[in-house]
Amino acid sequence: MNDKPYILLIDDDEFSALVTVEMLASEYDIRHVESGAAALETIVKAEPCLLLLDVEMPGMSGYEVCRTLREDHAIGELPIIFLSGRLSDEDRLAGYEAGGDDYLTKPVSVDELRSKIKLALAHRTARQRLKTDLSSAFSTAMTAMSSSAEMGAVLQFMRNSFSCPDYESLCREVLNTLCAYGFEASVKIHGRQGSVALSSNGPCSPLEESVLTNMSLQARLFEFGSRTSCSYEHITIIVKSNSRDDPERHGRMKDNLAWLAEGANARVDSIESSAEVVRQHAANKMLLERTHQALQRIDQRHRNQEIRSSRIFLELQKKFDQAMLTIGITQSQEEELASMLETAILQAKALYDEGLEIDEHMECILEQLDKARN
Repeated sequence: MNDKPYILLIDDDEFSALVTVEMLASEYDIRHVESGAAALETIVKAEPCLLLLDVEMPGMSGYEVCRTLREDHAIGELPIIFLSGRLSDEDRLAGYEAGGDDYLTKPVSVDELRSKIKLALAHRTARQRLKTDLSSAFSTAMTAMSSSAEMGAVLQFMRNSFSCPDYESLCREVLNTLCAYGFEASVKIHGRQGSVALSSNGPCSPLEESVLTNMSLQARLFEFGSRTSCSYEHITIIVKSNSRDDPERHGRMKDNLAWLAEGANARVDSIESSAEVVRQHAANKMLLERTHQALQRIDQRHRNQEIRSSRIFLELQKKFDQAMLTIGITQSQEEELASMLETAILQAKALYDEGLEIDEHMECILEQLDKARN
């Protein structure tokens, strides 16, 4: 039994196909067909895990094959990586519009191709998990809303967004709301805390994320192919809509999309403001702690200085009294010196009393800082 993931390569260039098969044969069960029609027949018999699809082929082009597969709900989520010699942004956008997951230019390096395949297969697994979650979210949302409550869904999103603590949870809330409308979408949110890109089917493919980035540079509401994008400072949403045949419904969809994007953008600002408040609070708390410690050291030094000053003056008076007994001076001279010493001691005591007032103020400040820290 072959446990290797099955990959189908569609390429009319035999040499190029042989090189690609040699690159991947050690890790994958890779099979090769030369045309789009042969590929469709092969896929019906045995569905592969992933398609490597050449763009330029006789008969059906790679884009046509991709669109045909995407219209088949049974295999519509099959990962598809385009292989092409075309390098322009228009060709990449055409690949995205056709439904491709990634776009590599020939000649492809071994490491890049293996990396892209592993990423696409990982995305497929993640999409299958998220599809179950989104299906549950869709059922819950549809139960809560009537068919005419489109604006109610936007208001519900506004309420729910207040509890979104980060970009990823906000992205999922946007997708859940659009899912309730019946739309497939992709969302990218970016700001000071990084960026997150998700779609209705799971993590965005590299090609999908690059298109989201490109759409953020376009007009606020921008339509291309069957998709409509809406961009604000921190968010870009791309919605796949089939409502163009109904101009009134399509107009409501664009209005709701704009309100949704504006509300999400405001929530991003709020998330960033909250993060800044938390950061400033932590910085202020640290500053208070350091100030408290510094004032404690100053207070202790001041008390020590008061004690030393008191001892110095007591020692001075003791030595003065002893000296008066040994030196030969008149009574009047002794009284004058004693008066001078007493005056100096009284002045020092006044300074000491002022120091006690400073101690009281310092204790009050330290008490207030303790309350502020807690």
